[in-house]
Amino acid sequence: MPLYHIQLRTESHVQTALDVERDDLTALRKELAQFVGRLLMDHADQIWVDEDWRVDVTDDTGLILFVMEIQATDSAATMSYRPNR
Repeated sequence: MPLYHIQLRTESHVQTALDVERDDLTALRKELAQFVGRLLMDHADQIWVDEDWRVDVTDDTGLILFVMEIQATDSAATMSYRPNR
């Protein structure tokens, strides 16, 4: 079964977050979506600090197969409210 790598990229670092074996790309896409859901649940406060996350899935050669981008942005109405900054 092929091995794939899920990596989280933020402005400050790249982290290989998960290595998975899947036998088809549909299962791999589902794993990526579930991973991003867990990531947001476990680190909901951090997305507002980093603001931009990119999650890549690569094969064992480093070829990028899928990308999910998550962006958190204040609107003009809330721009002045930034309690953790």
